[in-house]
Amino acid sequence: MSDSVIVIVANESYIPQVKSLMVNCRRQGNWKGDFCFIAAKNVQASSLARPGIEIMVAPDEEWSMQTKFHVFSDYFRKWDRVLCLDCDVMVQGDLNVACDKLAEKFPSICCDGGQQPEEGPVVRQWEYFDDCFGKGKGRQAHPELYDRLYDRFDCMDKLTYTVDIMFFSPQSIAPGTVATLQATHDEFREANLGKADQPVVVSVLYDQMTPITKDFGCWFPFDEPSHRVAQRGWHGKEEPVILHYFSWFAPWIVKYLSVNPGDPEPGAYRNYRLGRVCHELYAENLAAFDKEFPIT
Repeated sequence: MSDSVIVIVANESYIPQVKSLMVNCRRQGNWKGDFCFIAAKNVQASSLARPGIEIMVAPDEEWSMQTKFHVFSDYFRKWDRVLCLDCDVMVQGDLNVACDKLAEKFPSICCDGGQQPEEGPVVRQWEYFDDCFGKGKGRQAHPELYDRLYDRFDCMDKLTYTVDIMFFSPQSIAPGTVATLQATHDEFREANLGKADQPVVVSVLYDQMTPITKDFGCWFPFDEPSHRVAQRGWHGKEEPVILHYFSWFAPWIVKYLSVNPGDPEPGAYRNYRLGRVCHELYAENLAAFDKEFPIT
């Protein structure tokens, strides 16, 4: 057993993406640590039951985005370091070296975000998911709920973090954190009908959070040399190990080049550091899962 673990949370339909990412972590990321998949009770994850991969069955009867709350459970105290990744990231450098360096920021919870004005304040996270799942009514339907958010959390107008990449020491997480997250959701449920994890996690744990370094990870366009501008804090020599591709840019989505010579490549078509077309590398890693994680 290693002292470090990569944790992935997903519903059953994303098991192929989980497999491809695990291989990506090993083959392109040289990962030497363990893996853990968090499954709700209704997620069939037996195909992931391989040496080197633990399956934690959360007490949730059905999967939701808030199943990710359980990454903060006492279950993970048997490891010293947890790296929690969303399925739509791609690893393009040595994770072990990157984690050793970023661990200097412990006991903080290292997260993506917290620096970019484009990401907006924490309250915008609540407003976004409120509007998406509240059928367009959003904040205007319950302004008193937002008054209570401001009374409870002093981070509402501070730059938000995202939870696509989180790196932390489980020993720094207070006992009962999962229950606190669940209680917070229950209190502000009407502003989060889709059960999004991000606004709850960021609001509750904001004071423990600190930005990951640009050598550790970023959103994929920021790694393109043309997008590295001074106001985003780039110095020109950073080589991020993890890229977040997000939604329709996800590595498994096939993008097509234009038939017109000279047209730019579509966003997230090619990972320029690895020199690979993203969806082709995704498929290659998925096909290699049984070889990389053989049943013994």
